[in-house]
Amino acid sequence: MKGRILFLYNAVPEEKRQGHYGECMTLTDVAKIGQALIQGGHRVLHLNLRSPAQLEDFIRAQGPFTIAFCIAEGFLALPSTLFDGSGTPWVRRILEKMGVPTTHSSVTGMEICRHKDETYQVLAANNIRVPAHFIIRPDASSIDQQLIAIEEMMHFPLFVKPCGGGNSIGITEKSIVSNPRELQLQVYSLLQDLGELPLSVETYLSGQEYTIGIVGNEEKTVFPILAFPRNERVRSFMVKKTSSAKRHEQEIITAEDPRYWRLYKLAIDTFTAVGAQDILRIDVREDSYGTPMVIDVNGTPTLTESASLPYMAAQAGFSFTELIKHILDTALERVYGRETSEITG
Repeated sequence: MKGRILFLYNAVPEEKRQGHYGECMTLTDVAKIGQALIQGGHRVLHLNLRSPAQLEDFIRAQGPFTIAFCIAEGFLALPSTLFDGSGTPWVRRILEKMGVPTTHSSVTGMEICRHKDETYQVLAANNIRVPAHFIIRPDASSIDQQLIAIEEMMHFPLFVKPCGGGNSIGITEKSIVSNPRELQLQVYSLLQDLGELPLSVETYLSGQEYTIGIVGNEEKTVFPILAFPRNERVRSFMVKKTSSAKRHEQEIITAEDPRYWRLYKLAIDTFTAVGAQDILRIDVREDSYGTPMVIDVNGTPTLTESASLPYMAAQAGFSFTELIKHILDTALERVYGRETSEITG
């Protein structure tokens, strides 16, 4: 199937990829994805997404489109949408309203993936292990009362992270807290930096961390799994940013390893539970007893050449271009069916 692809992303110069813009792409990385889409025989129209009105105007002026290849996390002119969990569902609501199908998960799937409180609730309801946790809701009652409740219900050390966002925004070594004072300081620091958004305070898992990549729908491909060094206590934004330079310290787990199949089942069950489509990356961490628990579900995993999911795909024999084409073809098949061969609308 060849068609007109609306390529949606958020891109900023490399020096601005920090803080609220930490999840944005660089124009260089965007160009590589765009070229891969073109090599699939498609006509590709780029849009660096800045506002809802810009998106609607562009679709009216340039449409119709066969599908949107959408890796935008939100809107550059509304920075909070890039990290508070609202951006990816919002973009998809507009596309749905304008009649443009999209790659990756649906509005509902993105709502679940982008709000960790909802992620944990859905996974637990499907008997998938997640860390014991308490959701701090700034608009529910006093923060101090909620902190007291945490101290009464949970045991230190604890881990504090934002419920929205990805790419470890808001996560540093200080995310691990060992006493009530550290907990209080970290909670108030995040609320000051990110606004009054829900926070997840959860049992710190001291075991090994893994990330698992899946592409597919009815038929799913689970790539070889990436295991991170056991001494990595926190996968912060800076740790992730330099991760590609430390591949020699990481382990690839293939189907010959019994751990693969345990994590494979966990990943498939998670994909199904959250209602994912086309592509998903799942982060898993073991507790002190070696029990794996899901700690994050990413519906728009980073697709730069050096990122974890393309690296895992490469271990399965996919070049970067082949991976991008495979993701798009997976979405096109879901939308139009296996038998459709030539759509140019």
